[in-house]
Amino acid sequence: MGQFVKAAKTDEIQAGRCIGVKVEGVFVGIYNVAGEYHAMNNICPHLGGVLSYGFLSDSVITCPLHMWEFDVKSGKCVWPGQTCIATYPVKVQGDDILVDVNSPVYAKVEA
Repeated sequence: MGQFVKAAKTDEIQAGRCIGVKVEGVFVGIYNVAGEYHAMNNICPHLGGVLSYGFLSDSVITCPLHMWEFDVKSGKCVWPGQTCIATYPVKVQGDDILVDVNSPVYAKVEA
């Protein structure tokens, strides 16, 4: 069983928005997609851009540096593809958003 840690409050992230937080030493982006919260590593693997500074459209975040796109639900790279970012389990208790950074999930990347 994972270890969930409080990362944010629900009122800090409006629908269609995201924030960056540090959870147990891991820089995590937390995304509110239509009222559902998703957590993903917040650093773009391309050149280290901070993803939560990017542009969120539906469930896709675009890196502000070079426009790489990632699905925040799965961590899959939408463009240019062939990579992924760790996502983390999230649960909401009351007004608290809890994230388990000790149980990263990596999407399968098609060659």
